[in-house]
Amino acid sequence: MAKKVKKQTPLDNLPPRRRAILIAAFDVLMEQGYAGASTLEIATRAKVSKRELYAEFGSKSGILEALIATTADRMQAPLALPDVADRPAFAAALTRYGMTALAALCHPAVTAMNRLAVAEAGRTSELGHILESSGREPNRLALGLMMKRAQDASFLGEGDPNRMSGQFFSLLFGDIPVRLMLGVIEPPAAAEIRQRAEAATDALLKLYPAAT
Repeated sequence: MAKKVKKQTPLDNLPPRRRAILIAAFDVLMEQGYAGASTLEIATRAKVSKRELYAEFGSKSGILEALIATTADRMQAPLALPDVADRPAFAAALTRYGMTALAALCHPAVTAMNRLAVAEAGRTSELGHILESSGREPNRLALGLMMKRAQDASFLGEGDPNRMSGQFFSLLFGDIPVRLMLGVIEPPAAAEIRQRAEAATDALLKLYPAAT
């Protein structure tokens, strides 16, 4: 029987202590919720002192912000490209970003975190605000900047770049995040992820044709 290859996660390339704390924090959050998670429990599982934990992250919310930002940074990586030369190159870059973003959003750990935020929303919105400010918002702004650069180069027509980025995400994600949180579907396979990214890119380019 062929050995199953473990998929790389955004935490794999972090320094060992930081990685251990974030993994422990995720496990404690899933078991006890954000309000019930204690820094002592996280430190104990990570086998570090509370002093080391606070020196690394500053607070419990700082740990969560780092956990979410690690995934957000990975999603933004395809946007950190040299200026593209033409509209087809822009389309290819946007498709690559779409594939990375959708794959990251559909990771089981991200789905679990979203479920937790929804479950706790009736008691506290702190987790939801952290997810918004450290995850969704940085990606929306980064993609909006990419849209603005494409407009400046006449690859896209007129429109609000931030609205464009929101439309792209809607076209790309559809109802997948909700259905994943409900547990009624499995994460899409690589072929479907590519197809959705290509379709979202094609639709956006048709919505905002380049000026002639």
